[in-house]
Amino acid sequence: MEKTIIHISSDLEPLIPRYLENRRTDIATLYEALQTNNIETVRSIGHTIKGSGASYGLEEISIIGHTLEDAAKSSDTAQIQTSITRLVHFLETLEIVFVEDMP
Repeated sequence: MEKTIIHISSDLEPLIPRYLENRRTDIATLYEALQTNNIETVRSIGHTIKGSGASYGLEEISIIGHTLEDAAKSSDTAQIQTSITRLVHFLETLEIVFVEDMP
């Protein structure tokens, strides 16, 4: 599987492991919410990660969050499933390189 390499400021290095662990927890919650048709939980998680991903240098997570939120608003369970799968894949292939002096 090809890695997705993201360069992130070393200032964020202490915060990233917890942030990524929280996203993995979100995946389990999203699957459960999808199975129980709890669309509000999907929307809420989507909204949260839409707003947080880019703050950590992980724009793809923000994009996925936006897609999740929109899919939940329209009750598009197929798109919700696709977005969850996309988040899983992103996290599985993610390789972070911490760098000094990010522009």
